[in-house]
Amino acid sequence: MELEIEGLRNLRVDFARASARAGDGVMKGLQDVGLEIVAEAKLNLERNGTNNRRTLSGSGKVQKDKDGVDAGFFSKDSEAGYAAAVEYGRGPSKKRSPDGITLATSLKDWVRRKLGFKHSKDAKKSAKSAGMNMEEYIESVAYLIARKIHRKGTKAQPFFNPAVKKFEEKVSNIVSEYVDKSLK
Repeated sequence: MELEIEGLRNLRVDFARASARAGDGVMKGLQDVGLEIVAEAKLNLERNGTNNRRTLSGSGKVQKDKDGVDAGFFSKDSEAGYAAAVEYGRGPSKKRSPDGITLATSLKDWVRRKLGFKHSKDAKKSAKSAGMNMEEYIESVAYLIARKIHRKGTKAQPFFNPAVKKFEEKVSNIVSEYVDKSLK
């Protein structure tokens, strides 16, 4: 006995096309939600006061990868781990000698901006009483901060995880919406 279903081949082709369109819809939905998450995380950096140089917020991206869509903060090799150090904090350094020289160098601009040392009258007074010019004083303060970070670590300042949590429910809704649109 042989059974032939008329239109089965067309049904399979239509199903494959619909599946591809749904997959495209999911990708588009994930990209859009990713953009919203990154935007919210950037706002969290501003709210936390941890966006001083804007380096971290500038590294926020949504990009396609082999597994789909990846949203996050992607640093250059020289700054690898910076987003994680801000998000989760950093414990004391395990090395015996501090990486204070490189850390102090990167902190000098932070000291100028965040602590207002460039134009502060109090800082100028303190530098003068310490027998230093302003640049030496800034370097000294940056080194002391670097040493404290080396010894004690830093506290967590979450910015990305709160953004992800805020949009968790929205992810499934947006993806469903895009799949529905792509199948119509």
